[in-house]
Amino acid sequence: MERITALLFLLQATVTVVNTGSHSMWVFSTFIHGQTQFPEFSISAFVNDLQVLYYDRNIKKLISRSQPNSTKGVEDIIHLGANIVIEDIYNYMNSRANLFANHTGGVHVHQMLAGCWLDNDKPSQVMVWDAYDGTELVYFDTHNRTVNPLWPQLIWTTKKTEIVRMRFIDIYQPLCIQILKYYLEKEKNIVLRKERPRVRLIQKTCRETGVVKVSCLATGFYPRHINLTMLRDDRPIPDEELIFGEVLPNGDGTYQTRRTLSISSEKAREKHRYTCSVTHLALDNKLDINWEPGEGADVAVISSVVVVLVLVLVLIFAIAAFIVYKKRRRGI
Repeated sequence: MERITALLFLLQATVTVVNTGSHSMWVFSTFIHGQTQFPEFSISAFVNDLQVLYYDRNIKKLISRSQPNSTKGVEDIIHLGANIVIEDIYNYMNSRANLFANHTGGVHVHQMLAGCWLDNDKPSQVMVWDAYDGTELVYFDTHNRTVNPLWPQLIWTTKKTEIVRMRFIDIYQPLCIQILKYYLEKEKNIVLRKERPRVRLIQKTCRETGVVKVSCLATGFYPRHINLTMLRDDRPIPDEELIFGEVLPNGDGTYQTRRTLSISSEKAREKHRYTCSVTHLALDNKLDINWEPGEGADVAVISSVVVVLVLVLVLIFAIAAFIVYKKRRRGI
């Protein structure tokens, strides 16, 4: 307890980052019961969507996923604090082995997700989710603890709950926040960067039914959070009419997402104006792109025309090459 208090004092004296926006620190822990090719126990720590630390029981060493910098002394303190937390998590999950002893045969997985966040430099409490074989067992924070009723043996006494709650308040919450602040400063060129979304409307018509599918695609943006709305005559289109795409990673560290609307041939004849509206941290103002049925060529038609033109050009070049070849043969 004393060494943790000393660590927190050192961290609070050396890590003084102030940030705007919302940023989070999450730790994913896995304990596997049964024989697999994976480590029995492993931990991955993320700041926002960037992995910063990794540990497993095979290597028994904390691995930094970020680049080293000049603050070596501070990073040593961070690693020391992280190792204390890792030891606590391992002991906690290992102690559950007896609880799960009845589940013999096969492979069983105990997982834990714990984390905190800063919202405009205002710290949150620490939250913990506990799951076994994909079923949530326990949720815990400094205000309450809920237990899956199928696992009554996980219910704690009031005294034990209060002891753990105070440990979270005095140790885990400030440690989580200080480590988050440290990596926000260290990796600010990555996690604090802003990249503007590229937005376009894509339309495709089904030849059999005449239904037009209009997709609003936003890609190349960072951070991950984005507001993408589709409007009909400046009014939001109800969610039940839209197909919502998930926010997916691109290969360059940015993200993409889309919304898709199906417009019947009858609706298309009504000549409504459709708008794709996007707001993002990298944009000073919202970005609107408008489209009306009949505007522009259909993507499928464009593709077909391009294919035909390419085939015609290939045929022309082939005929020209054949004629040249014949003339040269005659010259010989």
